[in-house]
Amino acid sequence: MSDRKPDAVYIISVAAELAGVHPQTLRIYERRGLLQPYRTPGGTRRYSDEDLERLGLIQELTADGVNLEGVKRVLEMREEISRLGHQVTRLRRLLGEAQARLTGAGIETPERNLPDVPRGRVN
Repeated sequence: MSDRKPDAVYIISVAAELAGVHPQTLRIYERRGLLQPYRTPGGTRRYSDEDLERLGLIQELTADGVNLEGVKRVLEMREEISRLGHQVTRLRRLLGEAQARLTGAGIETPERNLPDVPRGRVN
């Protein structure tokens, strides 16, 4: 069961209509782990705008020929990239704070050189 989502307001029929799919498609996506709608205490599925955006990405990928297992992998990788991006931002902030404390204490620190991660294939 998903965490409480106060913005999950669309019932399955409305979410399906907004997305242009049959409600059964949303159930299939949920069973495959592609969507995780909020469930009310009574068990009713409720979809948020974020769920609808995710559904749009799922539809785009499947229209491009990606099967549902591939879609699941793409979504997992996107989440991992986002998580890692937040971690890099946090680590850069912590490094900056540590260097500021050292500088404030009169301790010289080496020049900070954090190159961007290379993009593309490295030969």
